[in-house]
Amino acid sequence: MSPIHKRSRPDVEDDEDIIVTHASSSLRQENHKKVRLSVYSNSTHKSKTARQRSPSTSSSDSDDEDEVVPDAEGDAPMPCTQYEIDRDAGWRHLEHAAEDDRRATQALMKRAKRLGDNRPSDNSIVEEITCVNFMCHERLHVELGPLINFVVGHNGSGKSAVLTAITLCLGGKVSSTNRGASMKSLIKTGTDQAVLIIRMKNEGRDAYQPDVFGRSFIIERHFTRGGGSGYKLKSDSGRTISTKRGDIDDIIEYYQLQVDNPMTVLNQDAAKAFIQNSTPAQKYKFFVEGVQLEALDNDYRLLSEICDQINEKLQDTVGDLETLKDNWKKARERAKIAREHDGLRAKAKHIRKEFAWAQVEDRERDLAAKETDLKAAKDNVLAQEMKAAEKGEAFDHAEQQLERWQEQETQTQEELLPINKEEETARAAHDAAKKGVEKIRAERNEIKLTVHDTDKKVIGYEADVAAEIGLLQAASDGAQALKIAEMETAKVAVTEAKAALNQHSDASPRLEEDRKQAFTELTHKESLLQLRQNDIKSVQGRIEGLRRNRGDPMAGHDPKMPQLLRMINSNTHKFHEKPIGPLGTHIKLLKPIWGLTIEAVLGGFLSSFIVTSPSDQRTLAAMVHSTGIKSGISIMIGNHHPITPQEPEEHFDTILRVLEIDNELVKRQLIIGCAIEQIVLIENRQEAYHMMYKGPKPRNVKGSYATMDTDASIKYGWTGGKNQDVGYTKLNKDRPARMKSDVDHQIAHQQSILTGMEPEKEAAQNHLQEARLALRKCDQIIAWHKKNYQSLKINLQRAETRVETLDQEIEQSRPEDGKLEGLKSNLAEAKQDLSIAQEAYGSVVLELERVNATATDRKRDLDAVKLRLLDQEQKLEKIQNKVRNGTQVRTIALREKNLNIEIIKDVEAAAARAEKKRDHYAAQLAEHIEGASQICPRIPVPENMTSNSLEAQYAALKKQISLSERKQGATDDEVFAAEKQAEADLIAAKSQREQHEDLAALLRRSYKQRMVMFRRFQRYISARSRMNFQYFLSSRAFRGKLMIDHKTKLLDVDVEPDETTKSSKGRKAKTLSGGEKSFSSICLLLALWEAMGAPMRCLDEYDVFMDDVNRDISTEMLISAARKATGRQFILITPKALGSGAANKAADVKIIK
Repeated sequence: MSPIHKRSRPDVEDDEDIIVTHASSSLRQENHKKVRLSVYSNSTHKSKTARQRSPSTSSSDSDDEDEVVPDAEGDAPMPCTQYEIDRDAGWRHLEHAAEDDRRATQALMKRAKRLGDNRPSDNSIVEEITCVNFMCHERLHVELGPLINFVVGHNGSGKSAVLTAITLCLGGKVSSTNRGASMKSLIKTGTDQAVLIIRMKNEGRDAYQPDVFGRSFIIERHFTRGGGSGYKLKSDSGRTISTKRGDIDDIIEYYQLQVDNPMTVLNQDAAKAFIQNSTPAQKYKFFVEGVQLEALDNDYRLLSEICDQINEKLQDTVGDLETLKDNWKKARERAKIAREHDGLRAKAKHIRKEFAWAQVEDRERDLAAKETDLKAAKDNVLAQEMKAAEKGEAFDHAEQQLERWQEQETQTQEELLPINKEEETARAAHDAAKKGVEKIRAERNEIKLTVHDTDKKVIGYEADVAAEIGLLQAASDGAQALKIAEMETAKVAVTEAKAALNQHSDASPRLEEDRKQAFTELTHKESLLQLRQNDIKSVQGRIEGLRRNRGDPMAGHDPKMPQLLRMINSNTHKFHEKPIGPLGTHIKLLKPIWGLTIEAVLGGFLSSFIVTSPSDQRTLAAMVHSTGIKSGISIMIGNHHPITPQEPEEHFDTILRVLEIDNELVKRQLIIGCAIEQIVLIENRQEAYHMMYKGPKPRNVKGSYATMDTDASIKYGWTGGKNQDVGYTKLNKDRPARMKSDVDHQIAHQQSILTGMEPEKEAAQNHLQEARLALRKCDQIIAWHKKNYQSLKINLQRAETRVETLDQEIEQSRPEDGKLEGLKSNLAEAKQDLSIAQEAYGSVVLELERVNATATDRKRDLDAVKLRLLDQEQKLEKIQNKVRNGTQVRTIALREKNLNIEIIKDVEAAAARAEKKRDHYAAQLAEHIEGASQICPRIPVPENMTSNSLEAQYAALKKQISLSERKQGATDDEVFAAEKQAEADLIAAKSQREQHEDLAALLRRSYKQRMVMFRRFQRYISARSRMNFQYFLSSRAFRGKLMIDHKTKLLDVDVEPDETTKSSKGRKAKTLSGGEKSFSSICLLLALWEAMGAPMRCLDEYDVFMDDVNRDISTEMLISAARKATGRQFILITPKALGSGAANKAADVKIIK
């Protein structure tokens, strides 16, 4: 942020003879702009007298307003240091006061004629001030004019806060404002932070970095009650450019904003003290501080001290140079003696060269051997990689073969399902046919018995007919005819009763069939209820098991698994890396609904272990055997090679996504062995089916599982990559979980399942009750049917008994008549019954042959289906054996593949170690070559010489040289180095002393020139101040003079308000009235301001003790003086309204109320 150039301001106050702008020094620690001082010192006039004032005169008290104070002479204090003697130079430069005043008067008159209209400066002008929570103001905003500003207001209106804000925001100290002891004391009561903001103009060719800040810049100062304080420097657009205090100081130094200068910002207390109560010593202090004489004096005093210190240092080091010269001579003599051993050193040097390159040849032979080892290791890596490729192909082949067999197993299972159904159908048909044969056979036997009985009747009737023919002799009477008619009616009743009984008997098989169906339905409903009760017991058992095994992670594993784990933990030193397992303990189930399905899919993997080397595998297998664990525990060899899962889309749940696996080896092994990242889990079977088969084949999906109401999950997949493959996975609901899970979550899940089963159980109970009612109804109907059968049978018997009774009566009434016809009729009826029975028997025999043939066919069909079923089951068993064998082959191939990968890692590590050794030896060779090359270029080593023999020769020569060096107290190299170092030290000391002498001379010349300039500046600034004071007094026809005594450091004024008074002595300040005293102080202040070069001048309550006349004149005089100080900004504060002195308002005057 430092400016790249210094600002130059054209000075409109330059005179022909005296040009005084302001003074400063680059030696000061404050960041102010450097001085611009030009003094024409061609005056040769000298004054014989110097006006001096006594301190006692200016401090005497007098109540007489007309007292005339005579001149007093006193002795100036004697200089006490060499600097003061050089600075004051006997005060000869102040002996020309009269001539200086005359020249200053001429320059003042010329400037008054030459000055034009006042115009604002292009930069360094305060445009506006904003105070937030400052002093007693919540927000105070003041916009200032570029030239003359009068801030008017009553007490507490914020007038003085404006000057305080300017001082603090532009880097001034709190102590210089007399408003508080610290920044936090200026924060408004009730608030914790205050902000001061100043916007300054930044235009013209002397603008400060206009490309960064623009036409203006903003300085903000923030401070808090806790003591924190900070700055912000912003551009005209409000963009923060910097927050560093140093960048603020650069701008203040660039524009010479001397806010800590008591004459630049004269606050209320300082103004009152300066105007009313200041002593000559205080006025002098104001003067030297305001015109920077004090700062120059301090800087030049520091420069004098630096010059003295350099001279003292030079005097102290005169003897050091002689000592260095003696040391160089001694070192040169020792080096001369050491050079006499050059021959011996040359031979040692040559042997050292041969020894260095002999070591290089040794390293080259070592490197060649390591190159051979590296080549052999890389060849071994290539061989193992080829073997790994073969193992990988074998594993891929085994996996493909296993997939084909699994596809065949699924296909065979699918083919087995219709055969089972066909076998059930054939068995049902055979049973039906067998029942038909038995029924027909029973009917045949019954008809056969009927034929036999009927045949016996025919024979009997034929005998009766033959006997009756001989007995017939006479006709019957009319009573017999009635009996015959009644008998015919009784026969009709018998026929009807037989028909009713036959019809009733025909309904019995249907009723029995209905009862059988009802009984079958009852058995089915009882089975369903039992199944629901078993399911509920199973879920309750799982809930109880979860509660019982809540803290036992080994509950689902072999009972001896904890013993195996304790053995592993106590023998970890026997493993290269501790085995990981059982794998289920590293897996946490996130969705309990899939627990049983995942347990079934992963199977034995959950009880398996993973090791990282074959030796660990053998060690763990021995431990498993020693524990006597009978269940098969797989021990897989894993590796830490990273694997990238090929997963389906994010919205699918896969086995991997519903598990939290805390070990990367476990995760990697399950991905390789079970493809858990590609098995999708979908609760709804229809959604799973549609996802798998009704659209494009999902990407990275190998299969899916859906839930079922039974003890199985349905699996959807593909055979051959395109054919549908649907199967079932049996779930073991009674086995405790082998994976970790949230037990409470699982219990809640099982409770929800149990809750869902209760309605199903109640429905099954209701259905069972309905089936029982249906069976009971069937039993009742059959009982009623049987009862009705007996009734119908009795009716038939009664009808038949009636016929027999009537027949006997007819026979008794007509012993012979009609009997023959009856017997013939009975015979004919019996013959007809016999014919019907024989025809029925023939039909039954034919039907029996037919149903026997049908039953034989059904039996043959059943046997054929059984044979096919047996063949299919044998085929499935063979394929399942192949699947088991294929699984073992794949596991072995995977184990061999992983083992070969570990071998590759080992041989690669061996190759890396060989390469590292080769690189190490190559680096050693390079170091030896580099070291030998630093000694000399490569030279041949004698064939009969080795590095050891050369080292021995070199050691012998070194020992001989060392004996010589011991005599001289150092090695030759140390002697030669000491000579060079002594010579270099001598040269450096001479050069450094010359530089210090030149610097001392340069500083002394600069110091003397600056002393001359200081005295000229002191001389002419004093003269200019005296003449300006007289000039400003003349505005009210006052006479007076400004007395500046640099010897006694006093400044006082003599003022004569009455121009009619002839005395030249004047009156002291204490004899003046309040208004006259204030007016004379304003004249003094303006005179001092004219001697300064600051761009901004501030005065608080300049008219506090003035009457209206003096205030108006002082105001006019301030405005006039401000207009003569072209481009300067004035900020003047008064508690009273401006009178006629500011009545003629002009464009360059701004009144702020």
